[in-house]
Amino acid sequence: MNPSYLILRALAKVLHISLDTLINPDVSLEDEGVNQMKMLYSSCPPEMRDTLLHHTQETVKELTELSEKFETN
Repeated sequence: MNPSYLILRALAKVLHISLDTLINPDVSLEDEGVNQMKMLYSSCPPEMRDTLLHHTQETVKELTELSEKFETN
């Protein structure tokens, strides 16, 4: 009935969802995406986080450029 934080954290990890989503299932898809990005970053080894962040920033830049290109056509 009242699971501990450790149980909730384990459930979220096994289900590949954030604690926010587990506790509040009415989280929007956008918020869930943000939570997933946070989980990916947090689960990445600390020495690799800068690389993940850099690649994510480059991907966003490329997607933005593609989107702008399609909007002008």
